[in-house]
Amino acid sequence: MLVRFKNILCPIDFFPASRRAFEYALKLAENYGAGIQLLHVVSPVIPAVYGTGINVSDLTMEFQAQAKREMQQYKAKAEKRHVRVTAEVRIGDIDGEIRHLIDVGHADLIVVGTHGRRGFERWILGSVTEKLMRHCPVPILAIRSSGTSRMVPPLIPRMLVTTDFSEGTSDAMAYAFSIAGECQSKVTLLHVINDTTADLNPRLRDPLLREIRGKLEGMIPQSVRDWCDVKTRVESGMPWRVILKAIESERPGLLVMNVHGKGLLERALVGSTAERVARGALCPILLIPPMKAAGKSKRSKAKGKAA
Repeated sequence: MLVRFKNILCPIDFFPASRRAFEYALKLAENYGAGIQLLHVVSPVIPAVYGTGINVSDLTMEFQAQAKREMQQYKAKAEKRHVRVTAEVRIGDIDGEIRHLIDVGHADLIVVGTHGRRGFERWILGSVTEKLMRHCPVPILAIRSSGTSRMVPPLIPRMLVTTDFSEGTSDAMAYAFSIAGECQSKVTLLHVINDTTADLNPRLRDPLLREIRGKLEGMIPQSVRDWCDVKTRVESGMPWRVILKAIESERPGLLVMNVHGKGLLERALVGSTAERVARGALCPILLIPPMKAAGKSKRSKAKGKAA
């Protein structure tokens, strides 16, 4: 599988994280010859927040006009670098408008800045990026407002790829090795044995580690071994914590993870490994959904429209 991004969707909220995401998306578009779709969503004004004397319609139109002026600056910057670009300002629910544009705009990658909320609100609700992780049918590249994101494919010397052997693992491997091929990256495949259950019985630990290392080795095609420096790594502990520590020690230019579903309540109260890693990782994270499931979802929508 050869990765070729053609249409990159980049949501903009004018905060530092989205500005960094835009710069990353711009470099990525230049490298791949892709187009960029810029999107800003104006949330509907809540009258109670501004008082009864405020004309909600006028205030919303003012926000929209201001956003359009700012978006033109982003668009002009992309055009100056000869990147195909569209810029749109919509009114509505941020998550819903992003999903709508994914469907109608045929985006094959979302580059989004992640800063999220703080405290209890974030714990329960999550950020826009985290909501996208739960249902987005295309890969998401998450860029933090702080951290290192100057290295953009094909200029990434080192990559970290995590796997839990769940659905979508093969898709994540395909993306990772394709990008590594273009970058000539060194790749580390990491599996984390959840919690410390492997330590409970030392007699079972060594056979388990051998089995997991064998599975990791089996995921590396011979054609990849011929050109790529790949090593495997097996750790035990809380997965998101181990992954963040691995990022500190490996210092990758890109982390690739597959994402898969959990129960709604579990996600709302605990959060997934991918979400927790996205909150703490200083490097860009490429999150890959199960592509077969994404394809089925798109086909189901198409049949529904046809009916």
